[in-house]
Amino acid sequence: MSTRQSLSHRVFSTIFVVAIIAILLFMIAGTAYLQSNLIESTRRELIEETDVVAAALEQTTGDKAFLDEVDLDDSRLTLLSSDGTVLYDNVEDPEDMGNHADRPEIRAASLYGTGSAERSSTTVGETMVYEAVRLSDGRIIRLAKPQESYVAIFARLLVPLLALGVVAAIVAWFAARRESRAIIAPLLLVDLDHPKDNLEHAYAEMVPMLERIENQRQELKRQMRVLADNDRMRREFTANITHELKTPLTAISGYAELIASGMVEDEADKQEFAHRIHMEAGRLTSLVNDILTLSNLDEAEHSDDAGALETLGSREPVDMARLIDSIYQRLEGVAAASDVTLSTSCDPVVIEGVPRLLDGLVYNLVSNAIRYNRPRGSVEVGCGLDGGVPFVRVSDTGIGIAKDEQDKVFERFYRVDKSRSKMRGGTGLGLAIVKHAALFHGASIKVESELGEGTTITVRFPGPFDGAAA
Repeated sequence: MSTRQSLSHRVFSTIFVVAIIAILLFMIAGTAYLQSNLIESTRRELIEETDVVAAALEQTTGDKAFLDEVDLDDSRLTLLSSDGTVLYDNVEDPEDMGNHADRPEIRAASLYGTGSAERSSTTVGETMVYEAVRLSDGRIIRLAKPQESYVAIFARLLVPLLALGVVAAIVAWFAARRESRAIIAPLLLVDLDHPKDNLEHAYAEMVPMLERIENQRQELKRQMRVLADNDRMRREFTANITHELKTPLTAISGYAELIASGMVEDEADKQEFAHRIHMEAGRLTSLVNDILTLSNLDEAEHSDDAGALETLGSREPVDMARLIDSIYQRLEGVAAASDVTLSTSCDPVVIEGVPRLLDGLVYNLVSNAIRYNRPRGSVEVGCGLDGGVPFVRVSDTGIGIAKDEQDKVFERFYRVDKSRSKMRGGTGLGLAIVKHAALFHGASIKVESELGEGTTITVRFPGPFDGAAA
């Protein structure tokens, strides 16, 4: 199995290799620069010497004798005629030398008075530097001096360059090691549990990653809170549903046992017990129906399965004014028994939705408004369009809802006034059904309430049914 490469090692290797390459390039460039300076220095010397020799030749008559006496150390001196024929050379026999008219420095001197050139000589490892000057009579005097080539200079400086390179490599090794650790340090110090704490000292390239990690942490924390809340609600729901189911079942079982055991002989008592059994059974049926409705709504909200939606019913245009009138007729007697005046104020509006769910939404809002009202109070139910947006509004003059409880009232089995709920019945699921039915239709719920001054709940739907006129 291949071992994983360390980022620190990779950074160190990169810095060290780059440093070594830089050292080698510096050595090569330094040698080239040195050779260039040496050639330039040699050329300046040749210019001075050529000018001196040319000036002397202009004033003497014995050219060969004079030139034999000239001591120019390692310089080569050549005298040529105007046509390039070699007249004198202090190194070779002029007879053995060919015509030099085609040499660059000779051509330049013939045309411009002076000429310079440099080229490799037949001598291995040397570069010859040439400087030529035209005399007044057309002859040309040329001086040449050998200069070490690049390779020769590099070979001569190889030992000191290697020594310098070794020292530089050692320095580069320690510097690369130190820098690689310094580069990796911010990465090693990253605390993934608190990414924001690292933003100040992190590299700019790390900031998007740390911000993304922080966002994911916050999202995970939010999801954990949601899961915790869901678990709490599930446990509370289980406890509440057990209690709510047990209460009517206990009453039904008790009354039925009394009748079955023959302990109730009076016919009036039997009728009273039977009436109570019927009431508790109705309460139990209502509770089961509400639980089934909520269960179907939950399944529809969390599933894309068409079968889950079909259990709630099909969507169709619903005349809200007619639906509210139907609910008014069903609850008018309940309101009268509670000494509450029930009234409606509806404008024509049609909403595309599931009739059973819309009926349950309005029915539960009105039922709650009656149940939590005051004697001689009132409940008004209205519907219509507000800026082209369909709405249903239920207002009452009841006990009101405190600000900190207005969001909680839509939780399952939550009751603002538990004593009043027990006394007047109710499953505690009415507003939960309202909430989920509104979500199913894409509607929003707005609660406006003050303690002791009543409550107004407005449900706004996404838009009117396109075939409202029909």
